[in-house]
Amino acid sequence: MAKRISMIIAVNSAREDDLVIPLSSINNQLGIDFSNIEVILVDNGQYRLRDVEQFQLFKNLNIRYENPDTVLSWEEAFEHGVQCATGEYVMFMGPNGLLNQTSVIQSFSSTADQNPNAEVLTGLVLEQNIAKDRTTRFKVGNDFMSACGRWFKRTFLNQYGLHWRAVGRYSDELYSRLVNTVATNDVKVNEISYARFMSRDIRSDVLAPASQVTTTERITMLRQFLETVKRIDPQSYNDEFEKICVRYYTRRKEIANSDRALVDQSFYLLVAQNAVAWSNVQEFVNHLKLNNQAADAPWVKEQQLFDQYIQSLDKVANTSQFTQN
Repeated sequence: MAKRISMIIAVNSAREDDLVIPLSSINNQLGIDFSNIEVILVDNGQYRLRDVEQFQLFKNLNIRYENPDTVLSWEEAFEHGVQCATGEYVMFMGPNGLLNQTSVIQSFSSTADQNPNAEVLTGLVLEQNIAKDRTTRFKVGNDFMSACGRWFKRTFLNQYGLHWRAVGRYSDELYSRLVNTVATNDVKVNEISYARFMSRDIRSDVLAPASQVTTTERITMLRQFLETVKRIDPQSYNDEFEKICVRYYTRRKEIANSDRALVDQSFYLLVAQNAVAWSNVQEFVNHLKLNNQAADAPWVKEQQLFDQYIQSLDKVANTSQFTQN
């Protein structure tokens, strides 16, 4: 029987007592029919769970235990879970995550009923961090560069062939970027749906936040993103490449001086690999200059430097196209 939602948890070498928090947060949901909920526990890590039977304590939950023959990355664990899922929607969780309110599933399910064409439902995320002075800090907001706190319709994922891939610290961003690019109906749910907490005993790799300072690893992720979007939606590919090229002008200022040359080299390679779409970038820049004269826009505030930057990319793209021809 098809379910409304499949909650997929990557165990990632967590212990039974570590999983009590995410499982109890699902078990304690109110105002829902638990027969419409399935929990898929993917035991993907190097260390296996020893006593899965104790999870019978959670009387409300239909827990499906998946024990792959080989060790899987957490991204592969999520993908394994999607293949096993029967839910209309899927949600992804790590061992250090929980549903923040007892009304989360009810709110999301009601929103899905009100928006039958919704491909994605996006709630708020509560992030716990511990500062250098050991004080605990919290941040709340939408995180569209993460799968945390979001429901994804399985038919939508299958339609576009969207899959989890392991690309280091930026796996979550890659998956989320692809979803954001092709989804035409992403409905916001005004509720803190997911909380990511800190624990000295639980590895925080799963859906871990990554620095937004551009690195060579992040540019590698962007190359994979563009390759995938080009295959599934050529128009979106052009749009995304344009935005990436323009935004890097500002992004590169955040990079440490000692790293900037190496990261620039990686970005030039990205431009060269996508040189076929360079003319669209030039048109986009001309459009921005004509229609956005905001004082802080880089093509206004730093016109000469910005033009030099675009010219440097133009040289890379044209050299690449000449070489290919």
